[in-house]
Amino acid sequence: MDMIKKMLDFVNKNRIFEYGNSVILGVSGGADSICMLHLLNSIKKELGLKLYVVHVHHGIRAQEADRDAEFVRQICESLDVPCKIFHLNIPAIARQKKMSEEEAGRQARYEIFEKMAEELKADKIAVAHNLNDNSETVLFNLFRGSKLKGLTGIPVKRGKIVRPMLCFSRAEIEEYLEENHLTYCMDSTNQETSYSRNKLRMEVLPYIKDNINSKAEYNIVSAAESLKEVYDYIECQSNNAYKKYVSDNILSDSAKELPPLILKEVIRQWIFHNTGNLKDITGKHIDMVVELLNNTVSKKVKLPYSITIKKGYREIEFEKKSQPKEKINQVILENGQLHPVEKFSLSIEKAGENKENIPDLLYTKWLDYDKINRLVLRNRMPGDYIIVNDKGGKKKLKDYFIDIKVPREKRDEILVAADGSHVAWIIGYRISEFFKVTNETKHILKLTYDKE
Repeated sequence: MDMIKKMLDFVNKNRIFEYGNSVILGVSGGADSICMLHLLNSIKKELGLKLYVVHVHHGIRAQEADRDAEFVRQICESLDVPCKIFHLNIPAIARQKKMSEEEAGRQARYEIFEKMAEELKADKIAVAHNLNDNSETVLFNLFRGSKLKGLTGIPVKRGKIVRPMLCFSRAEIEEYLEENHLTYCMDSTNQETSYSRNKLRMEVLPYIKDNINSKAEYNIVSAAESLKEVYDYIECQSNNAYKKYVSDNILSDSAKELPPLILKEVIRQWIFHNTGNLKDITGKHIDMVVELLNNTVSKKVKLPYSITIKKGYREIEFEKKSQPKEKINQVILENGQLHPVEKFSLSIEKAGENKENIPDLLYTKWLDYDKINRLVLRNRMPGDYIIVNDKGGKKKLKDYFIDIKVPREKRDEILVAADGSHVAWIIGYRISEFFKVTNETKHILKLTYDKE
């Protein structure tokens, strides 16, 4: 089989890349990502691609993880592909965020991919999910009670994220690597059946293939693709219904008139709009909200993420969380005067020769001082926005929080440094492109927030 031709056909059919795209590749060192790296490196001239590799060391598998990082570095060096390696302490992050190491690692990887794409102005982020991953995801979602959306499989494209390896089975990938004498790393945790997905891959699917259908994974993915077409139509209809029946945190009682399938999708969108998250929201939870809509007043249902939805007289609504005990609204820069406040320090520096080497830190930022009129440290307010690219693209702060999946109940707790409604820095996240230090910057404002 000509894997290069198959990838080109898949890429062109799904319009994964445009000519001249810059692409971040998430490369772990495993079979899938090494195969992706070699295939994309083989077609980069034909598509005019610029490739950059990112490897994340999770701080979990000790010497094995060190080996993987060094292996990826050497492979990239041999292919003359730029490579950046990040070292994280995923066990500590998982404890802090009260989530599994698997989920914490996945979240951290994508945050780094997005950060590097922004830094390098990359157009796409390529990850190496394959056809088997897709079939396992469909089964996993089916078994845990997901409805239609969860059965449509892994999307080929989602924002900047693209998956050019979804057309290949795991067997095809391993055969290609063997035929081309390409080595890769083995992750020992992939053999641990304590992970649900590993059980599906190592026990459930092999049994199905041996006893029911040897092409089961292909048939599962084919069914998912058909369901995706159905879901796209339903989504179009539900988007129109959403505009009619939903107003921020209120779902109108008259939504009961909708066909059940459309109503449930409207509810899913409504939950996402108010929380920025749908993970762990199952069909059972959606059914609970439908039942509430048809119920009498003074009833409530509780969902994951500490969501409470209550029934009113003519609607159901998200129960409003109490606001932070202390609202912060303190001037930190006005008329050229600095006003340091508790846990927050500021200083003005003259721009020097090293301004191109400003580090990217979560709780210390450098801004163009001469562009700032008056800076206030505060909680978010209606009308807040941030400039997200060097072309002046403006995004509402609320939409930014939704995009990066900050739960609704957490958004009021995040502090911002703002010049009027223009947010200069979302503390712990990003700064506005407008205030970014450039070659024209004459004076730099350094801000540090003491999180502890």
